[in-house]
Amino acid sequence: MNTKIIYLLIGQKGSGKSFIGTLMDKEFGINFIRVEDWAKKIKKDRDVDNEAYLKQVFEEIEKGIRESIVDKDKIVFESTGLTEYFDQMIQSLRRDFRVNTIGVYADSAICLERIKSRDQDIHINVSDDQVLMINAKVRERNFETDFLIINENKSEKELINVIGKSIGQTIDK
Repeated sequence: MNTKIIYLLIGQKGSGKSFIGTLMDKEFGINFIRVEDWAKKIKKDRDVDNEAYLKQVFEEIEKGIRESIVDKDKIVFESTGLTEYFDQMIQSLRRDFRVNTIGVYADSAICLERIKSRDQDIHINVSDDQVLMINAKVRERNFETDFLIINENKSEKELINVIGKSIGQTIDK
């Protein structure tokens, strides 16, 4: 078994996965891979729930993750954790790497507010109805994760401490 570790942040859109990934990069030196960039490049005119698009996205993500971890011991990326293609990707990655899943949870109303106020240039644009539909599916699926981070009303310092506990590292701050 490879000793390289992949941290996979799983949760609803707007739960704070990107923010937590950025903190893991900045505070713990675990390279955050923004996989949404790859999905945006291949989206073209297709809907976010188009089967061919989703299959291609997860194939591209797996390929990119494998290329990204070659010269690193640990990386982190994010997903909503939906679709059979996600399941196939995580199963494949687990054959070659240690994959630690971290659930990121926030109340649905908080998620929607965060999406409305975030930088739309770095995320795939989806309507409020699509966000609600995707997030309902994420909650319904309730993917079992190794760790859970409740990302509501926490200061950045508190979040850093919770992240540290979930990855077995601490920072003196």
